[in-house]
Amino acid sequence: MLDGVPLLPVRAEFRFEVSSPMLVSVTFTPWRGQGVTWRISRELLYLGLYEESGEGDVQAWPVRGEAGETASWLLLESKTGSAVLELPVAEVEEWLDATYELVPAEAEAHTLDWDAFLGELQDVGGRSGD
Repeated sequence: MLDGVPLLPVRAEFRFEVSSPMLVSVTFTPWRGQGVTWRISRELLYLGLYEESGEGDVQAWPVRGEAGETASWLLLESKTGSAVLELPVAEVEEWLDATYELVPAEAEAHTLDWDAFLGELQDVGGRSGD
């Protein structure tokens, strides 16, 4: 429970596009209902596995999971609501490491399609489903 609200499972599908390496897209689909896709800074997500990261609508920070395992909480806020999601550090770190093998952090600016990147940022504040 988080402030009296029960924890509910949510399916998360992570996607990475080499043409827009600074962002990852994550579609969260609750057990019942329609999914929503957020575009999140890859660096924010990675840093949030080990330290406080982000500000404003998207933030992440490490915590101890319910069973004592290492986890990370991801806070997402929009005009219509907010959610705190618990992410398994090992699985997310492994996935992010694979994205950094495709496009290392130091190569992001060289690989980036700036027109597409700016277009994504302008697309409903970087989120769909709002």
